[in-house]
Amino acid sequence: MHRAGGKFTRSHTTLIEAAAPLVDLAVELEEVTKVSLGMIKVIGKGLPNIKSSAINGGLKYVVRGNLGRQEIYIYTSDPEKTQNRLSAIESC
Repeated sequence: MHRAGGKFTRSHTTLIEAAAPLVDLAVELEEVTKVSLGMIKVIGKGLPNIKSSAINGGLKYVVRGNLGRQEIYIYTSDPEKTQNRLSAIESC
């Protein structure tokens, strides 16, 4: 899957399938200014999950899919509001 343009950085445009709902919702949020897709690491079979943590200027999400893991950096003017709005995705 690829995402580019708008709020996406140009360095990396590929994302794992498990990250698509989180990323697609994040770019729709008014307070989100930029989304940076990290490199994908193949780590073998496992259960999908999402973990978040605060970073300077936003949030870092680590998304684990069936076979891989990817870090997603979401830069926002209101990290708490963004995290609350994305929490529905995290609990899936």
